[in-house]
Amino acid sequence: MERSGNVIAVFDVGTTGIRALLFNLEGSILGCSYEEYSTISEFPGQSEQVPEEWWEIACRTMQLALKSARVSPSDVAAVSVCTQRATVFPIDKNGKPLYRAITWMDTRISPSARKLKEKIGQRESLNKVLWIKDNLHSIFEQTFKFLFVDSYFYFKIAGVFASDFSNAFYGPFDVERLSWDEKLADEVEVPLDKWVDVYPSGKVIGEVTEEAARETGLRTGTPVVVGGGDQQCSCVGVGATKHGIAKVTTGTGTFVNALIDKPIYDPLGILFTLPHVLERKWVLEGVIPGTGSILKWFRDNFGHLEKKVASDIGVDAYNILEDEAETISPGSDGLLVIPLFNFGKGSIHNLSFAHSRRHLIRAIMECNGFGIRGILEVISGMGVAINELRADGGGVRSKLWRQIQADITGKRIAVPHIEEAGALGAAILASTGVKLFPSVEDAAEAMVKIVEVREPKEENKRIYDEMYPVFMKILLSSYSEVLGRT
Repeated sequence: MERSGNVIAVFDVGTTGIRALLFNLEGSILGCSYEEYSTISEFPGQSEQVPEEWWEIACRTMQLALKSARVSPSDVAAVSVCTQRATVFPIDKNGKPLYRAITWMDTRISPSARKLKEKIGQRESLNKVLWIKDNLHSIFEQTFKFLFVDSYFYFKIAGVFASDFSNAFYGPFDVERLSWDEKLADEVEVPLDKWVDVYPSGKVIGEVTEEAARETGLRTGTPVVVGGGDQQCSCVGVGATKHGIAKVTTGTGTFVNALIDKPIYDPLGILFTLPHVLERKWVLEGVIPGTGSILKWFRDNFGHLEKKVASDIGVDAYNILEDEAETISPGSDGLLVIPLFNFGKGSIHNLSFAHSRRHLIRAIMECNGFGIRGILEVISGMGVAINELRADGGGVRSKLWRQIQADITGKRIAVPHIEEAGALGAAILASTGVKLFPSVEDAAEAMVKIVEVREPKEENKRIYDEMYPVFMKILLSSYSEVLGRT
């Protein structure tokens, strides 16, 4: 049993579910429980969730995590959160939600948001608030505060309305000054008093209340420390806290994040400059939606036999698909998958009678690597050198996928010891906040363990070097069509 106040509790609130975790100061998971929640999508563009359901599940999972870890609540030194970003909803003065949470996946845009598109930029929560203002005006008028996911959890745990810079960015936030932007708030006509207070990640903002303690099993008075958005927390959780190391996430989509000391902006609009969870730091972030989801789409539509066999013998169907892909040579004999499925522009190129389903599986995995390389080249073009990649997300479970990423990018791929990098990042921030470590960097050094390093294979890289320009030409042409429709 872990003792002496050296345990960190984290609520990892993702897009599809909540994971409650307990970490020790070596970065090991002592206890973990996960439960999914529903997303309401009754018509195209809608994506909403119920905040009360988040909290009910959070309470259950934390109780189960404490039980499975056999950890006493008195040994939990701090609590923090890692959350999905750009999801927002209104509450009244009592903290009661006035409408469901509109998630980052929701694509509805109101007329007033379209008019302000240039000023709003990537601040997606502002788009959603303006949708509420235009379509649910009475609710907008009743709104006391607009909460992000992290804000709701700080309120439920500690009774405070707060957020960190990495989440607040999606509202009327000044990315350079790291504070609310009064001018922007006036222009979009959403007063600043409707937004929560913002704090740097790693700051203690309150304590677990008696009510939260009863519901979660945590101890009353446990310090509550500001965490951050999932991708920024993941950067810390994989140890990408130094220049030259980028974090690469292969999950539902592909995310690439690189540390920068001051905001710099991509004139092409491919990369986003976002606040980091590290003090006075920022990240360059590139995103390709849906890359991981393409393999799931293939499994669900063309892998029925694999799913049945996997169920019968007790393995993951993805392992069987990986074994099939491994029988195909690098480059999939020229087959290319363009991963713009989210925009209705996904495609398969160079398909011939010589190709099999195995080629298609490998080509799906390779499109992720090509996308990562494309983002890295834009990052490099902005003067940010990257020598090593730290990998996380569901795709990191695949040895083949890790090797494909190394071969296509020509970069070393380092794999941390746990997959839940975002939650570990929040735990690192919390451990620093309550002074268990002198700095985030020291905490990351102690809590992040690299268990595998994959170097690129030169013979494979030569094949991918020939294919990459062809892939990018098709990708950019297809993406231009997407932009032309928006």
